[in-house]
Amino acid sequence: MFPLHTAAFPSSASDLERLLNESLERSFVTASPPVTVLGQEYPHLEAITVSLDGAQLRPDAPRPSSLSGETSPALEIDQFNLSASALSLGPVALDLALAARNVQLRQGKDSNDQITLSLDRAADGTIEISLAQADLEALVSKLAQDQAGKHGITIESVKLTMQQENPHSLAVQIQLGARKLFLAASLRVTGQLDLDDQLNLKVSGLNCTGDGGVSTLACGIIKPYLEKIDGRVFPLISFLPLGEIRLRDVRLTVGEKLSITAEFRGAN
Repeated sequence: MFPLHTAAFPSSASDLERLLNESLERSFVTASPPVTVLGQEYPHLEAITVSLDGAQLRPDAPRPSSLSGETSPALEIDQFNLSASALSLGPVALDLALAARNVQLRQGKDSNDQITLSLDRAADGTIEISLAQADLEALVSKLAQDQAGKHGITIESVKLTMQQENPHSLAVQIQLGARKLFLAASLRVTGQLDLDDQLNLKVSGLNCTGDGGVSTLACGIIKPYLEKIDGRVFPLISFLPLGEIRLRDVRLTVGEKLSITAEFRGAN
């Protein structure tokens, strides 16, 4: 969604550019205005380019808008590009790239009667999302330490291993080195990641095992947290509803980075 925070539809390409920049800067800290709009035949545009490279999500960022009521055609764009390398989303940073050709946006109103734009159709395009495995390990380490530290347990090491099962699934194992006073233990957290064709990532099969008293204690502390997220589905692009667009060739791959790629096209 692209909330414009106005009740009146922008009257020109420059007005649209201003409103889009103001909207994104409510959510992200950026080094310069992130949006460029090109076009002499508004509301037909040559291009919209969004650069969120190095941007940081604000801790008080507004929640994504939701449309209420009917929508109507708003803009036609020959080329839409979004780049967000090293995009900081709280505890993690990821790379996001989206490119689309012959795009149509629709307009609607949110609950405050403010105009919001949504992606409706595109002739074709690509999406790529990637996250460094080292950043994932750091995130897991922080989450584990936050839980274990409340009980006097220190997480000393984290080793994340992801094994490709098919283009949509990964088996995950996290080896944790833990210590309580002078007693050390090794924990294993296992689980599964499954990606569907609309870029929803499901976490399932989470379990914690280990040997010895400290391992049993640590797993007992971690398991309630695992139970909260076991079976949950995380929409990776909830901020960009795809409308009538259908994804294809969706792939989940792992190496130094966890990468998610997809191509898309408009509905037939």
